[in-house]
Amino acid sequence: MSDMDGPAFDRRSEVETLLEVDQSLLGRVYRYDREGMTPQQMGEEEGFATFSFAYKYLTFIRGLTTGHVPTSPTVSKELAAKVRVWLKRLELSPQLRADLTTYEGLLTSRADDKVAQAEETEVAVETSKRAEATGVPGIYVYTLPHYLRYPYDPATGRTLLKVGHSSVDAYYRVNSQGRLTALPENPILLRIYPVDASASTERTFHAWLRDADHPGSRADRGGSEWFVTSTKFLDRVARSMNLDVQVVNEFEVGDE
Repeated sequence: MSDMDGPAFDRRSEVETLLEVDQSLLGRVYRYDREGMTPQQMGEEEGFATFSFAYKYLTFIRGLTTGHVPTSPTVSKELAAKVRVWLKRLELSPQLRADLTTYEGLLTSRADDKVAQAEETEVAVETSKRAEATGVPGIYVYTLPHYLRYPYDPATGRTLLKVGHSSVDAYYRVNSQGRLTALPENPILLRIYPVDASASTERTFHAWLRDADHPGSRADRGGSEWFVTSTKFLDRVARSMNLDVQVVNEFEVGDE
């Protein structure tokens, strides 16, 4: 190669240069990792009650630098959206633009894989059932697979979450309500915040959500427990009340 050809294309180096100046959560996680912070320390720094978000963002970084396609359709969908933002907004070399364009197609293909989607949902529902079978009284946070894949508010990542209490059998309760409100899918349990005084604690959660302008469902039959919110916000409310945060399914909703 002659000097006129210029330096060889190095995808990792170019992506890392972009991440160094990225001011979003993605860039911050990249820099935290470079500084040697653990996922737990990242969670503390960002105000998350859990640190699963850090593993997801490290997966994003691996994908952007190497072209790795995550096995999870939901994670692939989120990463594809971030790649599209880069393609639209950032100044990229022709080689990196071509690489990311191809990569976005691979991610979208994985995200749209109906078999993979069904498998991911089945695992999440079974995990939900096992958690519900413990019968722990408290606040239970649910969503539907559709709301995970297609956030109600794409700009923030917030989506419709069901925030309700149970003192006996949460799975029976959510499904009996689901029959009344014609839920089209099995609900997925995201969080349990154990507390004996579950009914009064539910009222406090709903008050926080209304005060924070996290709107409830406007559907006539949607019930009063559905809110456009995030697990990060709900975890913060739980911690302010000195409640434990039990992560059942590690889908982080609205973490930007």
